[in-house]
Amino acid sequence: MSKEFLQPSEELKRLAEGISGLRRDLQTTTLSLGRMERRLKAAFPNYPAKKKAAKESKAVPATNKSTEELNKIFDSLVVATKEEGDAGFDRAASDIEKSVILAVAIEIGAGAASRLTVPKAKRGIRRRVQESLQLQF
Repeated sequence: MSKEFLQPSEELKRLAEGISGLRRDLQTTTLSLGRMERRLKAAFPNYPAKKKAAKESKAVPATNKSTEELNKIFDSLVVATKEEGDAGFDRAASDIEKSVILAVAIEIGAGAASRLTVPKAKRGIRRRVQESLQLQF
């Protein structure tokens, strides 16, 4: 076998050594950075502390719809798609509030609440609608 292509065990060993080296470098850098920050604070006590960036909240807005109402909304999307195709789905989905779209997607299992955005929710709902239509025949 040529030198270009290593055995899988040799490649894994090489990668593991590379990862270990990067971890050591990162720890050394972090320690150096901490020492520099402590020296900076000691030399300049009035120096403002670094501000931590606030994480963007991806909380799903609450909706007051029940499970039955969410399922009825999904059924109306199925009917609109059956009657008018994708244009019907788009029209019906555009009439629904964003928080309700997210809730419908979560209810039918088309996405996880922590990672769900409105476009992802609509794609997931559209897939479920197509599945539902295929199962009706």
